[in-house]
Amino acid sequence: MGVVKIGPWGGEGGRDWDIPAAMPRPHRLEAITVCSSLAVVDAISFAYRDEQGRRHHVGPWGGNGGDPYVVRLEPSELLTEVSGTFAYVGTQPTDAVTSLTLVTSLRRHGPFGDVDGTPFSVPVRDGGSIVGLFGRGWAWDYIGVYVRAS
Repeated sequence: MGVVKIGPWGGEGGRDWDIPAAMPRPHRLEAITVCSSLAVVDAISFAYRDEQGRRHHVGPWGGNGGDPYVVRLEPSELLTEVSGTFAYVGTQPTDAVTSLTLVTSLRRHGPFGDVDGTPFSVPVRDGGSIVGLFGRGWAWDYIGVYVRAS
């Protein structure tokens, strides 16, 4: 099965962040680093494997603030849900992603940031998984996901 983009959720400020067209599409997520402050998700980077098993690193995208939290997935572990909130934050010109929670087939990480705001959730079922992210902003004004079906 192929990989599809779902989303985004949040505001429209800043610049777009996405996997460059010249890079292979993700097949399996290996790690995500979330940098968050008390108010927003500031930056995200991640590592993935493509269909040929080659490792790629993307980011960091977003601002340069926040405390980093690294999520490393086990070889059999899948990211099955990304959820969070977005809201107007006085330091940003539009809505921003204020919190982020990552749920895998084994664990839950987060929430990172401030959980006030409009909630969003992207659960993936039936053996599928989230294999990458895209976004926009000087911090993370919006967020979307790449999903691979089983």
